[in-house]
Amino acid sequence: MAKHRAGWGFDRWVLPAVGVAAVAGLAVAGGVAALGGDGAERAGNTTRLGCANPVRVVTASSFAPVLNALRPQLDNGDACVRVELTVADGRAAIAKAEEVGADVWIPDDAAWAGSAGRLNLAQPPLAGAGATLATSPLYMVTDDATGAKIQARGGGWLALSQLADQDRAVRLVIRDPQSSGDGMLGAGAPAEAVWLAKDMDASALWLSRARHRTRIVTGDETAMPVTPGEVGVVPEYALRKALGDGAARPAILPGTDHAAMLRFTWFPLAQALTDPARSAAIERLRLRLTRAESQIQTAGLRTPGQARAAIGSLPAPSAEPLGVLAAHNVDHVFATWYPADRRTDLLVVVDVSGSMAAATPGSRQSRIALVREGVQSIGGLLPDDSRMGLWEFGSELDGGRDYKQLLAVGGLTGSHRRELRAAVGKLTAQETGTGLYDTILAAYRTAQDSYRSGVPNQVLVFTDGKNESDEKSLTAAQLATALGKAADPRRPVLLSVVTFGDAGEAKVVENALGPVAGYVDVLRSADEVSAVFIHVAAGGLHH
Repeated sequence: MAKHRAGWGFDRWVLPAVGVAAVAGLAVAGGVAALGGDGAERAGNTTRLGCANPVRVVTASSFAPVLNALRPQLDNGDACVRVELTVADGRAAIAKAEEVGADVWIPDDAAWAGSAGRLNLAQPPLAGAGATLATSPLYMVTDDATGAKIQARGGGWLALSQLADQDRAVRLVIRDPQSSGDGMLGAGAPAEAVWLAKDMDASALWLSRARHRTRIVTGDETAMPVTPGEVGVVPEYALRKALGDGAARPAILPGTDHAAMLRFTWFPLAQALTDPARSAAIERLRLRLTRAESQIQTAGLRTPGQARAAIGSLPAPSAEPLGVLAAHNVDHVFATWYPADRRTDLLVVVDVSGSMAAATPGSRQSRIALVREGVQSIGGLLPDDSRMGLWEFGSELDGGRDYKQLLAVGGLTGSHRRELRAAVGKLTAQETGTGLYDTILAAYRTAQDSYRSGVPNQVLVFTDGKNESDEKSLTAAQLATALGKAADPRRPVLLSVVTFGDAGEAKVVENALGPVAGYVDVLRSADEVSAVFIHVAAGGLHH
């Protein structure tokens, strides 16, 4: 299968790390907590009166001890900073930061920034935005026998992904992905290993399978294994606490192919930087955080410079670090676990020309049969508030039109799902040409006309890849021009063409889709067909 861009960027804005000191009395409920302390409390914040230079900070519970320990020092002097601290984890932190009017957000991983558009974060390198303040490597924690199985396959995150998919005795244990960086990366690290070794469709397919072989830990509980065969994905700061004094030591593996790690990241908000006095206080806080190495180590976190070092008795995470999860990859994780994240408007357009009757490598089924199965499966994966429609196309199938509507785009009610099943059953290969370019343009315009604000809007075209036997068809150049004229940033459409054709023909189509940043995926085997549909349900083939 053709690979589409790496998709996982590595955050290289790294500053010296902040320190962390343990804080007593930290209570967390629903992902948000207030820290006990002197002075008035409001809306989950602890406000210390006296210093006239407030900075409202929202941070993860695992990083809050850093700021709590530093506040007494920051409160003093003419250049003081009064830290008004709110603790919130995972997705809840984004809404909380908006609610309290945060000046700075310090999540437990940089990948959360991809979901934080409405916060209007400052762009790197302004005011140190995107700088890593501390890290915590993730470990695979399991029993000795399961650890030996992972080691036998190479000892890495890819090995874990293979075992979780192929060995029925092996199950993952992770924290709730939307509630903490621990859980998001617990699912995301092995998924990225699959992405890097294969491609994004395979990664999405792996996630969909792994979900059924994963135990989710909620609340503050650490994702430690409790039965043989379970593999917990646990950050170092939590693992050290879980092991305790005299605890039986499980097998602990850092990953030999990649080092997965949390990156506690500094994100000032753009609005806060427009106030000179507030901006100066934010900068003083940032500089103080760069001189807090001892507190980091006290709390079980690492400075960026220690990210791959051997510390204490745990094995060193010496492999090259995985990059920060891109927003699209985080979407894959969330869409796998939470049906609401699969909400989309989707028009599927299927080539029914004679070549679609050909057998697919790796299967006895024809191309059209596999596509029928895929369309049915995605109809079952999308939530009720999604919308879906189905076209077939060839050459002049409906009067002078190359495409024919089998099902109009509509909400996935019970009746619409039944109509979808009936429409899918009508997809059969025919003796007809392939009016690919005309159909792509018509589908794109139709999707634009049915656009709903805030809902991903997709067109997915399956074809043999060649525009042929259609004398009246647009050329590739004409299609590119027409798409460029039709493009409207107020009504975006994710246009993807999945082809069974050869790479040369696919390149022609890809160039034609360039004006709307369309994506072309070339399939080589039967397994890749189902993977594409899983990928579409998990956020689309591209963002």
